[in-house]
Amino acid sequence: MTLQCAYQRSLSGSSELAIITGLSGTGKSTMANRLGNFVDANGGLFLSGKFDQMQQVKPFSAVASAFNHYCDVLASEEEPDRALLVASKLRTALGSDLYYLAQVIPNMSRLLKENVRPLSSSQDCVNAQHRLHYLFCQFVDVIASCFRGPVMLFMDDVQWADSSSISIIGQLLKMSRSFQNKKHFFFLGCCRDDQIGSKHPFWNMVESVKALGYKTTVVKLVGLDKNTVNQTVSMLLHLSPRLVRSLSDIVYQKTKGNPLFMSRLLLSLNREGLLRISLSSHRWEWDEEKIQSRKLPDDVAIFFVQNINSLPCDVKVALSFLSCFGASTDCAVIQGLETYLQMRLTEPLNVAINEGLVRKQGGIYYFCHDRLQEAAYSMIDERHRCQQHMNYGLALINLSLMDLSSSTENIFFTAVTQLNLGGPTAVQGNADQYYLISSYNLMAGKKAMQMSDFSSAFDFFDQGILFLRDKHWQVQYDLSLELFNLAAKCALSALGINIPDSPSRDDTLNLVTETQSMLSRIADETLLNYPVMTDFKKVMAMKFLAKLEFSLLQTNPDLQPFITIKMCGLSMEYGLSPMSAIGFAYFGGVVAELGDVRGGYRYTKLAKALIEKFQNNEFAGEVIWLSTEILHYIEPCQTANEYRIGGQRTAIAAGDVHWACMHKLLYSSALAHIGAALSVTKEAMANARSTIFNEFNEMKQSAEKFIELKLPSWFLLSNQTIHSFYIGLASFRIFRETFDPLWVERGRWHKEKITKWKEEGSLWNFESKSFLLHAEEYHSTGDFENAQVMYDKAILSARQHKFVHEEALASELAGNFYLNRGNTLAALKHFTLAHGKYLQWGAFAKVKILFAFIQEKFGNAFFAAHVGTETDDLQ
Repeated sequence: MTLQCAYQRSLSGSSELAIITGLSGTGKSTMANRLGNFVDANGGLFLSGKFDQMQQVKPFSAVASAFNHYCDVLASEEEPDRALLVASKLRTALGSDLYYLAQVIPNMSRLLKENVRPLSSSQDCVNAQHRLHYLFCQFVDVIASCFRGPVMLFMDDVQWADSSSISIIGQLLKMSRSFQNKKHFFFLGCCRDDQIGSKHPFWNMVESVKALGYKTTVVKLVGLDKNTVNQTVSMLLHLSPRLVRSLSDIVYQKTKGNPLFMSRLLLSLNREGLLRISLSSHRWEWDEEKIQSRKLPDDVAIFFVQNINSLPCDVKVALSFLSCFGASTDCAVIQGLETYLQMRLTEPLNVAINEGLVRKQGGIYYFCHDRLQEAAYSMIDERHRCQQHMNYGLALINLSLMDLSSSTENIFFTAVTQLNLGGPTAVQGNADQYYLISSYNLMAGKKAMQMSDFSSAFDFFDQGILFLRDKHWQVQYDLSLELFNLAAKCALSALGINIPDSPSRDDTLNLVTETQSMLSRIADETLLNYPVMTDFKKVMAMKFLAKLEFSLLQTNPDLQPFITIKMCGLSMEYGLSPMSAIGFAYFGGVVAELGDVRGGYRYTKLAKALIEKFQNNEFAGEVIWLSTEILHYIEPCQTANEYRIGGQRTAIAAGDVHWACMHKLLYSSALAHIGAALSVTKEAMANARSTIFNEFNEMKQSAEKFIELKLPSWFLLSNQTIHSFYIGLASFRIFRETFDPLWVERGRWHKEKITKWKEEGSLWNFESKSFLLHAEEYHSTGDFENAQVMYDKAILSARQHKFVHEEALASELAGNFYLNRGNTLAALKHFTLAHGKYLQWGAFAKVKILFAFIQEKFGNAFFAAHVGTETDDLQ
């Protein structure tokens, strides 16, 4: 009566929510369906669906199935008046937006007797989800207007509910107050209370609607007591309670009053002849001693396994096969696999139907209870389960690809779900097989996005990523990039964050300017004292965004600043979190890349202060790495590089191997660029930077390849100084050989970047580089007087700032300049200086090359007179 009262209250104009909880087999579904009969009898509409643990990745599989079945029934009615009325109202209310609803509720096309087309194909995740929520509400509003009573939606096994379906149920409850004609919505959910924790999204939804004033009724079912079991057995056997007391006591003892266990036990006793009708007395009789002595398991699932094991082998195989697809399976799937795999399935399943284990209704096979499906599935050897799922998935893929019509879409989702249940360990082919399954998940995810189910889409993309192999970025770059990008898009949409597909540079610049303007009005001390972020969803969003930053920096640099700005915005609006440091550190790099190096440095210092504030080293390695990148533009790079040692130690202490390795790698590679002795670093790194200016063809090819492959970046990295310096020098050299004006313009662009860094950042780091690029430009354009001045300045500046490698390079290039001008004495002087500096640096291979070059150009005797005997041992 409690549930009926709740429903009747909704008749008077209040939407309600009711929940039945209890252990498996306690009669939850039976109670719900009895209420459904009451609803139908009182002019309402009863819709039902069921969540399935093995099918929850199918877009809106449970909720949509309830509405899909209703559309099918409505379209098949002998009296079509109501169908025509509903179809007309849907067209009026939703227009072309019916397309998006029909993607989730396919039978709506049968009801409308037409296929509708979309006006656009936007993948705006957040808005698409809101649109689908609105369309579901409008759909329920329309069908509710055709009935006297409320629409009741019953969903079974909500412990398996997906977040998208829960969100729609919550929206239906919230929006039902605004339905036309004051028709309201009644929701009833059933769940196993031992398998749904207090933090389950379903309970979060319940609390959110209760906070809006919706009444909630909770009914908890437990096992029947001894007297109720006695009365139940009495009614079943048509005998008085006194006569069945001995049997009912045994049944209660064996089943603990679980109704499902009771019914199956009585059926089993009847099948075995222990409970039978006496032809002589015309009443039921039983063998009390044998029933009492029969050993039964405590768990009904184990009891079901024993029952199934007593069946013929082909029936057991068919039941185990069916169990791989969940509590229900389309007959088309079973029939297709029966033919494709050449297995006997239909006839054995008919036997199972006769045994009361399975029922067939509306083109779907159903296990008569979840525990039967679980029992059949448990009979499959765990060592073989994954392989079976994989085999069934591959077979269904082949079936679905043979016919690409919309009718096979459900088979395709089932196929990909089976592949994912199998997992990567079940793949028996080569690497191509893994990537093929990843591509199937990509296809399934895109289909789910078209249905506006971005939660299921994320699951498919995530599974697709799981199947990728080592070095997938090298061999399957496009597939990898699309999977990661779409997974990020869907994950963030669940947190209410929409990511643009390809933001324009102007849009990004505007966002950076707005964010910088807001932050410029807040003192660092004020910002550091902002409250701590407490909104759970926003904290989760920050965590996910923080994980995205570095990967986007490498794979999708145009999108990276959008993520950075979103993190800064969330921090300013909802408070600070440990992840805020990541957002501000990357924002510092963006600001520095746009030309404000010292402004960017402010935000990296702020990021390090946040690490100190939260005493959380989870992101410390990355933050120190980012701040050190900008520090190279502010402080002498010899000093800045030492910060990487501290960053490595911090990362190791936090267990962050990735960033510890990054600090180690960049510390070692930077040694070659700051003039450290090559006995400390690798001589090969110096060779790559110096000999390139002697081998013209190799240098030109390298420069062209670098320019072609370099991704645009919104973050200022320390290696950009090296790239700009050497590509600038190479560009001027190429211009002198080819006279292609494009190269001199490239050289000037890099020269101006270096010069700006010198003026706004560190004079120590960039002065000698700027002078040398100016000298090479003057050399290239014929301004030889200024070229000579700049070469001298470059050599002197490099010496003053302790860049022995740059002093050597500047001297070598000055030697080439004087040699081209015919001034052999000045040329030999500078080549001699370069030779000595390369030797001081420890670039012995370069010393040998330069020694041979001077020998060729100036002769042994002349060379010996100027260089002396210091290089005799290097010949």
